[in-house]
Amino acid sequence: MDIDALNAEFGIAGTLRFVEGRSGFLMIEVENALATATITPFGGQVLHYRPREAPDDLLFLSDQAHFTAGKENKGGIPICWPWFGPDPEGQGRATHGFIRCLPWTLHVCEELEDGSTRIHLGITDDEATRAIWPLPFELGVEILVGSTLAVTLVSRNRGDHPMRITQGLHSYFKVGDATRIRVLGLEGCRYIDKARGAGDARIVQDGAITVGAEVNRIYEAVPARLAIEDPVLGRRIGIDTRHSRTCVVWNPWIETCREMEDLGDEDYRRFICVETVNTASEVIEIPPGQEARIGADYRVESL
Repeated sequence: MDIDALNAEFGIAGTLRFVEGRSGFLMIEVENALATATITPFGGQVLHYRPREAPDDLLFLSDQAHFTAGKENKGGIPICWPWFGPDPEGQGRATHGFIRCLPWTLHVCEELEDGSTRIHLGITDDEATRAIWPLPFELGVEILVGSTLAVTLVSRNRGDHPMRITQGLHSYFKVGDATRIRVLGLEGCRYIDKARGAGDARIVQDGAITVGAEVNRIYEAVPARLAIEDPVLGRRIGIDTRHSRTCVVWNPWIETCREMEDLGDEDYRRFICVETVNTASEVIEIPPGQEARIGADYRVESL
């Protein structure tokens, strides 16, 4: 369906429109009384979100993001599915699964009574996905753009056997200076330190998380409410998670950032990932005909 047809069927006058974005990628632009946002059906990915009263975007998006078919984009909220992290079967398949590199189908765009805007996109298995991962599935993402941003991922098992997945909302949050932020809410939680090569040893988090080197940690038994304090941008980002007891905190730091072609050399200062996930010890098993959810609500408050 071309842009004119999408605008005719799903566009909302003065609120939601379809446009051609970077490298010709289809974009959904939302501007309501509460917030603005940009979403791409490629991967079902939120790229930008800014509450109406906020001076800065909630999310970071790399200027070097690929916007090329078949490649993921660093920034916004990529959806990692049906596995989070390396290929669990060691077959050389893409890290974080394949779903973020495929086009999704638009199902719903609507205005709600509270002034927010609801977008629902979905994807189901086909011959191409079954060549990578043989299971039949239906996956949907609901995005609510209002005074807060809410993202909910729903996985349905369309097969006759249990379906085991790991998954995540790989959220990239814009920060004024990563070396000055604090991630709150994970104090006392145990984590696996992937950056230090500590294997599966669990380490207890002592105090708030700060960034002074590469950070790549999987936290377990985490609370539902987390936050990022950013004194440079003068704000606090609240993260309320749903159906998730694991969390990944990631910042690539200097060396890894420079090795990544889709990040600028100084981008490590501009973002922190605090990711709502089911991974490590939290593997999700979905019985035939059943579904599983994971989601998060994001809000911005002044310090």
